[in-house]
Amino acid sequence: MIQESNSLQSAIKEAFEKAPVVYANGFVNGLGTADVYVVLQINGQNLLVVNLSHSMAKTLGQSLLSQVERYEKLTGQEVPTLQEMSQLVMDSL
Repeated sequence: MIQESNSLQSAIKEAFEKAPVVYANGFVNGLGTADVYVVLQINGQNLLVVNLSHSMAKTLGQSLLSQVERYEKLTGQEVPTLQEMSQLVMDSL
C-alpha cells in the first residue's frame, strides 16, 4: 500500500512538472455514441476539448464529486454549483 501511495505521488508530481496545466471557469458537455465530450471554457471562450469513454466519464465524475464532498466535510462549507451561483447572482439583482 505504501508503494502504491508513493507511485501515485510520483505520478502526480510528474504530471504537474510535465503536463500542460489548464484553468477553466466554465464548460459545456455532450454525449456521443462512443464517448462523452467536455469543452472547457474560460470566460465563455472555448479552451480545450476532452473526450472520454462513458466509463471513464462516470468514474471521473464520481471521483471529482468525492473530492468536493471531502473538501466540504473538512471545511464545513458547502460548495455551490454554477447553477446555484447564477441563481444567487440573479436573486441579488
